[in-house]
Amino acid sequence: MALINERREFDSWLLALQADMLTDMQIAILQQLIDDGKAGSLEEAARLLDWQDTVIDPTEHFYGH
Repeated sequence: MALINERREFDSWLLALQADMLTDMQIAILQQLIDDGKAGSLEEAARLLDWQDTVIDPTEHFYGH
């Protein structure tokens, strides 16, 4: 989930992409995943980030539990 000033900007990268809600910087993040060979399209990159958000609990990861 993208955070701005500690508030959630959107819940899903994919839904935000489909709704044309992403900023140029956020699109660049998705494009970097494509450039790095981790995704084949913007949609695939968005799905990857959504998946990471569900697998990695930010609080748990931060505290190392």
